[in-house]
Amino acid sequence: MTVLQEIENKAFTLSLPEKGRLIHDLIINMDGGTKYADDFEKEIQKRVKKIKSGKAVGIPAGDAFSKIEARYR
Repeated sequence: MTVLQEIENKAFTLSLPEKGRLIHDLIINMDGGTKYADDFEKEIQKRVKKIKSGKAVGIPAGDAFSKIEARYR
């Protein structure tokens, strides 16, 4: 088993809040954590605020992926 597979397997067992934190931290560190970290953080916080206020309406992941897939066929 590769290190990546081990990490994925452990990540799948995390609670939803823990998964969210992991995703957040991975996004923030995509560029080494320096170049765009502030911009990513501002955008994330803006989107979280919209979701919590009800201003942003989500769609099921399957629908989102289907739309993306259809666009690039």
